[in-house]
Amino acid sequence: MMNTKWMLPVTALLFLVASESVAQQLPAPTTWYIVRHAERDGSDDALTPVGFSRSDTLASLMEVLRVTHIYSTDTQRTRDTAAPTAAKLSLPVTLYGNHSKQWFEKMKAAHPGDVVLIVGHSNTVDKLVEGFGGQGDFKVSDDEYDNLFVVSTGGGKTRAMRIRFGQKSK
Repeated sequence: MMNTKWMLPVTALLFLVASESVAQQLPAPTTWYIVRHAERDGSDDALTPVGFSRSDTLASLMEVLRVTHIYSTDTQRTRDTAAPTAAKLSLPVTLYGNHSKQWFEKMKAAHPGDVVLIVGHSNTVDKLVEGFGGQGDFKVSDDEYDNLFVVSTGGGKTRAMRIRFGQKSK
């Protein structure tokens, strides 16, 4: 008669070794952090003192989250929102324009396993989240500045969520 007491532990061990081996072969997830520019002064393009403070808070957060690339639209308010993160991490800010289907494909191909910050606008952050695969309601009202959207893609799955950071918006 065959002794099967050892089969379960050996099978479990083989599964763990195989799982670890497979995990090492999977690419690291790509994380997209998407924010609206910080508070601006009415219809002016400049940030308010609260906006500059929020940008500093964002920089501290992005440092902890180990951002590797920064993108911003070409407006003063988005560049000023991205600037403290760029300075803190010694990273350039790459400007982007319209985000077409081709742009999203190019971004995904260029950043496997990276941690990317993208600074946009109230009417673009939801489109950015969706373009990277996020599903849900990610709209931002004109008076919201404290949203940070996180889209993580990897292993055939995409996860998206909205969190709040810094001082609460009015």
